[in-house]
Amino acid sequence: MIPRKVLLDRVSTLPTLSVVATRLIALSNDERATASQYEKLIRPDPAMTANLLKLANSAYFGIPTEISSVHQAVVLLGTKRITEIAVGYAFRQLVPDEVPGYQMDSSGYWLHCIAVAVMAERLAETIKGGTPDLTFTVGLLHDIGKLAVGTFLEDEASKIRAKISDGETDLVAAERSVLGFDHARVGALLADRWKLPRSISEPIRYHHDLDNMSADNPARQVAELVHLADALAHSLGYGADIGELARTVGTDVVMNCGIRVQQLEFVAMDAMQYIEELGEQLGLAKGEEL
Repeated sequence: MIPRKVLLDRVSTLPTLSVVATRLIALSNDERATASQYEKLIRPDPAMTANLLKLANSAYFGIPTEISSVHQAVVLLGTKRITEIAVGYAFRQLVPDEVPGYQMDSSGYWLHCIAVAVMAERLAETIKGGTPDLTFTVGLLHDIGKLAVGTFLEDEASKIRAKISDGETDLVAAERSVLGFDHARVGALLADRWKLPRSISEPIRYHHDLDNMSADNPARQVAELVHLADALAHSLGYGADIGELARTVGTDVVMNCGIRVQQLEFVAMDAMQYIEELGEQLGLAKGEEL
């Protein structure tokens, strides 16, 4: 078991999201915020601006006309999309070349994050009521805890492997048993440190622990969508890691979401054409110029 103080010390050493990204997230929670406020935040950051324009013109966002300015991007994409793109760019800069303990390199980890973000959003579009706010963002950030847990996991790799080798224990349960915590719970701690709203930290915290998430929690639907998208991403080969063969899906999640098996297959096929593109647009190689 890892002492809580040691864990918190590790979390405190990790870098934070950029100021621009965190301010945009805060702005997105302000109903009185205007498009010009978003533009004022983004324009002074040349890298953010360049990345925003590059992504805004990708097929995933489906804008038929070329976007050539921050103002145009905010107007055509909307403030929600602008925030998601900014968070994606800022988060990508924090991903190390290798994620220790999980046997994943930077590209594998990043593609998994992109895959879960895309499929969670696509799954949300198949259910009634529209896409909940921040679904894409939560999908993108759902595994941030691995950045902190990886070092501990590497030190205890043999114990983790022993617990999941029989296929009866999944990775998350093995983390809890050996370390005393799992990457989802640590991810929520990290989200709090980054001053992200509870609408993001709560789904991150519970996406592997839905049984302990209140049914009336406003963030539950997003947590369910991310839980399902996470499993779907692994089934498609996005995110192979130490626990790839030992994953479980809550039996009632599909029913709660009102999604049929045929819809899952459609979402998977539809998403695959965008995952690689978005991964490249956001930079699969750490330090890649955008």
